[in-house]
Amino acid sequence: MNDPRKFKAPYNPKERIWQEADRLRAAHPAGRELPVKILDLAEFDLHLDLVPVNGLREQLDIDALLMGDLKSILVDKRAFMSPRLEYRLRFSVAHEIGHLVPHRDIYGGVQHATAAEWFDFNSVVPDAEYGWVEWQAYEFAGRLLVPPDALREAFQAAVQSAQAAGYSDWLVADEAALDYLASRIAPKFGVSADVVAKRLRVERLWPPK
Repeated sequence: MNDPRKFKAPYNPKERIWQEADRLRAAHPAGRELPVKILDLAEFDLHLDLVPVNGLREQLDIDALLMGDLKSILVDKRAFMSPRLEYRLRFSVAHEIGHLVPHRDIYGGVQHATAAEWFDFNSVVPDAEYGWVEWQAYEFAGRLLVPPDALREAFQAAVQSAQAAGYSDWLVADEAALDYLASRIAPKFGVSADVVAKRLRVERLWPPK
């Protein structure tokens, strides 16, 4: 393993991350449907093995982990088997793909063979560097699962529906309105309302002009 104390996050601005996520989605049939078939994209398009592991979340507080061989993603078995945790698992797998695409050199360089080895490595990585890498993967996953054009359409439809239902002061309500709209949009993309709310802000759809 490389010395984690000398770890430096790559410089990947938001626009570059978006381009890579959009390119990946457009390149594969599993990415062109809504919700994006992220597990199929991982297994059949990117040829990654999804390996269920007991207690991954309980032991390391993660739902998925890209391994150093760049050929497999460990997934928490409980999340993998539970429909109630589907959205969380989908985002976690997309997040790990977000490490595979822009962070291939990092993960291949660490060559961790177990989740525990990756945890030990990360525990010594400077917080600022680790946070920057995680932000990049989070942004990649959000853009991959929530295409901006489809989000814009869904947002406009949700606003019209809210207004038709008498929610005439939704603009004034701000956070409550955002939560209301995000919760109605989220199923279309197979993600949580929190993810949709984040995308609405990042894509500058919220607050409405």
